[in-house]
Amino acid sequence: MTLADETMISKAVKKDSGSGPKIIVSFGQGEIAYLINKESSDASCFLTFPKLLQAKASSKDGQVGSQQNPVPLIVDSSSAKGIVLERRHGVDQGKHEGKPVNWLVVGEAEKAIRVYMTEDGIVYWADKLNQPVVDAPQCLIVDRGQLKENTEVLLYGLLDAGEGKEIQQFVLNSDGTLSPMRAPDLILGWEPPAIKKARMDLVSEFVVKHAGWPPEVTPSSCKTNELKGGGSPLTEIIYTVESPNEEVTPSKVVLKRYVDKPLRNRRLVAASNAFSRVGGSPTIIASTDNWVIEPFAGQKPEFSPETWMRRMADLAARLHTAPTDWFDSWQEEMRQKYPCLQNVPVGSLIWSCVAYHDGNLERYTAEDMEQLSTAIPMPLSKSGGEVVSTHGDLHKGNTLLTPADVLVAVDFEHSCVSQVRQDLLYNSWERGLNRRILCTAYLKTRGLPCSEREVDLLAVDIIVAAVVYFRLLRGLLFPKEAGGDRMEMKQALSELNKLTPAVQGLKDDLEGCARVVDKTDVRKCMGNIDLLVDLCTKSWF
Repeated sequence: MTLADETMISKAVKKDSGSGPKIIVSFGQGEIAYLINKESSDASCFLTFPKLLQAKASSKDGQVGSQQNPVPLIVDSSSAKGIVLERRHGVDQGKHEGKPVNWLVVGEAEKAIRVYMTEDGIVYWADKLNQPVVDAPQCLIVDRGQLKENTEVLLYGLLDAGEGKEIQQFVLNSDGTLSPMRAPDLILGWEPPAIKKARMDLVSEFVVKHAGWPPEVTPSSCKTNELKGGGSPLTEIIYTVESPNEEVTPSKVVLKRYVDKPLRNRRLVAASNAFSRVGGSPTIIASTDNWVIEPFAGQKPEFSPETWMRRMADLAARLHTAPTDWFDSWQEEMRQKYPCLQNVPVGSLIWSCVAYHDGNLERYTAEDMEQLSTAIPMPLSKSGGEVVSTHGDLHKGNTLLTPADVLVAVDFEHSCVSQVRQDLLYNSWERGLNRRILCTAYLKTRGLPCSEREVDLLAVDIIVAAVVYFRLLRGLLFPKEAGGDRMEMKQALSELNKLTPAVQGLKDDLEGCARVVDKTDVRKCMGNIDLLVDLCTKSWF
């Protein structure tokens, strides 16, 4: 049995159960609303909304309901069910980056959220039962913008203009189902308990077979759970499987199934193996191009900001001791696949973007990419520009704290051979003292010079790298659904031509470096690079 068999589990359960074409009357309270595939899932998983369909049929201009006259999101079911809000984490409504988030489940029809749909297809939340409408408009969105099966659907505060708002556009299909406009093959649905149990049993059987556990560990005795919230477009689904025998080592493992991108998958498995050898990541137990089994490493860390900086510096330093040869074959294959990469040097910040999104490069020439790589400001510090094995996406959400109090990295979708500053830039949001704590700890751990000058030069390097990476490189090299296409090459080169001399002018300007370290708001600079240019050149006037 292989994991490919899992895609057939819904149909198999339906056939064995002898149920009819629709079993949605069996909705359980609180079943999560999420995306399913039209082709791979049982029709009983589909959610249809007859009231929305009726309202659209009677509409003359494409507007379905209104904020003053909304339509309840009632499900086509004889058991009177609808899409309702779920209380989670002890609150009715959460926040993500300052925007309101509500969680959706299948529940009682009288509690169904009420919505209206505009001509452009966006389904907006009109109100909250018995409570005032929130100030910020909210609409349907898939978790982390990932348009793939098994992604949870949420109510989320509207994204700002130019940040991929199209992923929030849900359209009403002719059969009454809802689909993301950019993913018509996916439908808002749910998972009946019988199908879920059968799927978990299949996963348990697969893990027992491949994890090297002794014969006395049976699939039926294992505890299997699906992990929610993994936002990577490369990771299709993640499970934890726990043996009832605690003496089995490891007694709990993680199974990750990747999307069918063998070239990328081989790279991230190679990265994981390289980092595990230096104690920076869990050791892979078994793997192919499509899946990985590794030990359950631990829990998400909780540290004070200062402690986090020191722990992150230690982790980055460990990762950077890994040899770089694991990246060579993938890099050469990518250069053959995309001729525009021929002259991009080893260690360029560009490689992390290329690694994460294999695509969106066809429109660029070799001259374009050579100009881009040359225009990126060179590091001011010796350490910041050192070419090493990098995780590429090293932030708190991609780390785990083991029971032995060791911080390790997970999720290697961005991993490549790049510069030290690539792995420290995700901690550039902090200002002043914490930036210096990070850089000082990193330099000390690596046994490198850590004078005040070296610390501030490295801190400036990670600030500049963060702005260049998030504003320019991702805007150029990511696909549209991942936040790309926000930048044209001409504009990017123009901005770099302003930034690069401004940064180079700080090389011998200790006061200017300190000002940048203390004052730079990276997020604001990501929106307007001139803010960083002005900070770098302030002393010139």
